[in-house]
Amino acid sequence: MPDSERSSLISVHKSSDSGLQIHLHPLVLLTVSDHITRHSLRRREEPIVGALLGQQNGRDITLEHAFECQVVEGEQGAILLHQAWFQDRLQQYKDVHKEPALELVGWFTTAPINGPEVYHVPIHQQIIHDYNETAVLLAFHPTEVLAGASQSGRLPLTIYESVYESTQNAGKAANNEAEADRSMDIDVAEGPLDLRFRELPYSVETGEAEMIGVDFVARGGGNATNIDSPAKQKGKEKSPKDSKSPQQESKTLNDTSLLSPEDEE
Repeated sequence: MPDSERSSLISVHKSSDSGLQIHLHPLVLLTVSDHITRHSLRRREEPIVGALLGQQNGRDITLEHAFECQVVEGEQGAILLHQAWFQDRLQQYKDVHKEPALELVGWFTTAPINGPEVYHVPIHQQIIHDYNETAVLLAFHPTEVLAGASQSGRLPLTIYESVYESTQNAGKAANNEAEADRSMDIDVAEGPLDLRFRELPYSVETGEAEMIGVDFVARGGGNATNIDSPAKQKGKEKSPKDSKSPQQESKTLNDTSLLSPEDEE
């Protein structure tokens, strides 16, 4: 993607040096897709926001479960999580998933392919401040779905980590990535820091049990269309080939009740 098309919130340090390894499970993809579909069909206007649950072991993060979240409008129109609702819902999931124990590892939303937008910042800051300072952002790209990107084997999503960078150094490094790398250690000394996002590599992983469940859910809609409705079954019972008139039924009964001379003896 040309630099001119990048979001202003994308870090000038293009490659991540954090060492984070993201392992994405298919159940998260199904949950995100379902939430976006229902949101669209119901013509809801609020942003799509959801939580990501998983495990964090050192620099390895798994994204295993997801659930949609309620949001509220804060000061100056900022979109934030409904704090009380979210804490209760998060605790419910933790109570259910105790072995292995899951924690909040990030959140998901929709975003353009060129990166997160300004209204994503307040809710991300809320999550990294109140719940997990290394929380990641999974940005789903609806425009990529419409463009048929999934047919090329590429998932229409990007996973980001967040970093704080000096706005002064960002301006200097915009035309020189090497300068950006040298300026990382002196960001604090040269000016205020702003939140920026860096893309993370990820892999899709699943266990055998999850794969069976996901496959069953994915094919469920198609199987449902093959089930005969009561009207169809009723129609089959009254098909012309199988139905007989009262006279024919009576004749059949009379014929079967007659005995041959040999049988009478």
